[in-house]
Amino acid sequence: MKKDKINVLIAPNSLKSSLSAFDFADIAEDAFSQISPDFSIRKVPVADGGDLTGEVLQRALDARIVEMTVTDPLGRQVVSKYAVAGKTAIIEMADASGIKLIKTAELNPMRASSFGTGQLMADAISNGCTEILLGVGGSATVDGGTGMLSALGFELLDNEGNILAGNGESLDLVRKVRKASLPEGISVKIICDVDNPLLGPTGAAAVFGPQKGASPVMVDALENGLTNWCSILEKESGKKLSDLEGAGAAGGISLPLVAFLNAEIVPGARFILSLIDFEKQVEWADIVITGEGKIDSQTLNDKAPKAVADVARRAGKPVVAIGGSVNREAASAFDGIFCFARGPVSLEESMKNAGAMLFDFSLELARLIHSFYR
Repeated sequence: MKKDKINVLIAPNSLKSSLSAFDFADIAEDAFSQISPDFSIRKVPVADGGDLTGEVLQRALDARIVEMTVTDPLGRQVVSKYAVAGKTAIIEMADASGIKLIKTAELNPMRASSFGTGQLMADAISNGCTEILLGVGGSATVDGGTGMLSALGFELLDNEGNILAGNGESLDLVRKVRKASLPEGISVKIICDVDNPLLGPTGAAAVFGPQKGASPVMVDALENGLTNWCSILEKESGKKLSDLEGAGAAGGISLPLVAFLNAEIVPGARFILSLIDFEKQVEWADIVITGEGKIDSQTLNDKAPKAVADVARRAGKPVVAIGGSVNREAASAFDGIFCFARGPVSLEESMKNAGAMLFDFSLELARLIHSFYR
């Protein structure tokens, strides 16, 4: 199939703790460019609410960065940031309340607080932002958003009217919420890459608690606390929250936002692709390349590569997925899935050398695609 130019759209997700989506796209572009000048490349890094969602949105919307000092999950001062485009604030929870900000030995979801995320939100609102896009991946907290709520000016009261700190320990002690006065018309979109409920065996405490340092005893305490907190919020807001899809993400931070700010939980990948007008990019392409660190059954659960593939398939464009690890159960979503890691190799070595291995694989993929179109 002879073409003057071969239009290649490179739209990867980030590889957790290894390559960013931007690095992935740059490496693949470099490899394709070395094979032939016949390739015309467009890079559109994507996200789904997980790693680097904020940066993907910030670049796509040409937003300016606002830096400020907030408290990290354990109450220490840390320089954080959010981005502003017009009256829209782009906030990544991981930048203020993320697991990346604390050492493994310090992980403790009973103490960890989302207060810093609330500080970013409060600053954005005070600076005139009326829409908040909140990416909630990578948090260190299971506090039901109590810390965030406190930073926004709400007060959590116990049985005796004492004000509680917002953290996992307080969840079971809250009996009443004293509401803050916020400007009307604030819109919050909670960009989420999981659909876990708040409670139960697939909920915030059971699934994500251990990842954030919770012992089995802590998991039980957090489950009880979230149950209490949910019932308090349902009483205060008159809304049914316990069955909310995606409420288990980020330790239940969406609960008070939905209760008091009419926030909406949105499927991350589809929301982001719509926001960046991804369909138009796909129309231009002859072939679409996507990828992430591990391509498996979880990828099929509305992760970014699957959302990219869905758009490509609707447009009748072939789509290839590249990962550091692949499982055949994900094959049906793509026209081809490929592992760029050279084996046998340990996970640590694969992550350390991901850039070099991705480049070598992309050279071979480029040769194959070039031969097809030439």
